[in-house]
Amino acid sequence: MLARASTGRPGARAALIVGLVAAMLPDLDSLFFRTRLEYLRYHRSWTHSFLVLPVFALLVALGARIFLRGARLANLWLFAAIGIASHILFDWITSFGTMFWAPLSWKRYSLDWVFILDPIFTGIAALSLAGAFVYRARGRRIAAIGSAALAAYIGFCALLHTRALDAWRKLDHPPEGARVAVLPQLLSPFRWLGLSQHPGSVHVAFFDIGPFARGRPHPVPPTRFSEILRGLSDFYPPPERAEIRTFAEPLDSGPLEAALRLPDVGVYLAFARFPLATLHPESGGATEITFEDLRFLPWFSGPWGRTTRKGFAREAFVYRVLLDRDLRPVEHGFIVRGRRG
Repeated sequence: MLARASTGRPGARAALIVGLVAAMLPDLDSLFFRTRLEYLRYHRSWTHSFLVLPVFALLVALGARIFLRGARLANLWLFAAIGIASHILFDWITSFGTMFWAPLSWKRYSLDWVFILDPIFTGIAALSLAGAFVYRARGRRIAAIGSAALAAYIGFCALLHTRALDAWRKLDHPPEGARVAVLPQLLSPFRWLGLSQHPGSVHVAFFDIGPFARGRPHPVPPTRFSEILRGLSDFYPPPERAEIRTFAEPLDSGPLEAALRLPDVGVYLAFARFPLATLHPESGGATEITFEDLRFLPWFSGPWGRTTRKGFAREAFVYRVLLDRDLRPVEHGFIVRGRRG
């Protein structure tokens, strides 16, 4: 859509094709990861970097020129640059984190404005492209209107993020200088997850700042896929009725210190923004330790391993370490399916 808005009808075909290919290019980095840990460490790094963008755009333009012989290389480079830049910027507005100064800096940046799958965001672009295809003579104008509408929607989400963050601070009263965030949630720009770091604990609450927020005192977790959407709003009350849950961080201990010394755990913790460790004593003096990033806490349950879950289990990026009685690692890796017990 953005590439189509940048050119008139004679270059529309090149803009659409090159913009489409280039916009998908950054996520090709996933093909080079052998493990989930490498994915957390390197995804959205060098292929999502503004510093590498000019080179990637040139490679795409040179490849496109083989098939689009009549197009100018400068125009093809522009279409490719727009596609890649849009990918980087639209990843930035989510909560995963994007390292857009790699390889000079591996710091992750995230605005926490828009959920990773947003039907309104996608719908604006899809309808604009459909309109530009049907009414080709006015395709550029339609794509430009769609681009403006998308920018307006992102700005709206940014304003809601500011409101949600203010509501969460008034609700939770986090300590001065504490790590605080509100994260967008599924299917509504009004639903948020509030997180804040307190001494020895993490505070969490789901809430809705929209005009139709309702929520229920004791919502029933879904047990079937068909129940997920039907009861979703039950878990998001208005801020004044939101329930703050407190998850205590474990006290320093030999098993915890041994797990924290593992290089792979260090990689995980460098990615996690709100990590929570849970220790489970096992038979024979062994200890199981799980690490979970509360950014990915499901709305219908507590952290992995803390509660008895019925129905669906959300286990995004849960890292498990099993130590023997001598604090030597017996097993360690991500939990990819199943649940404890």
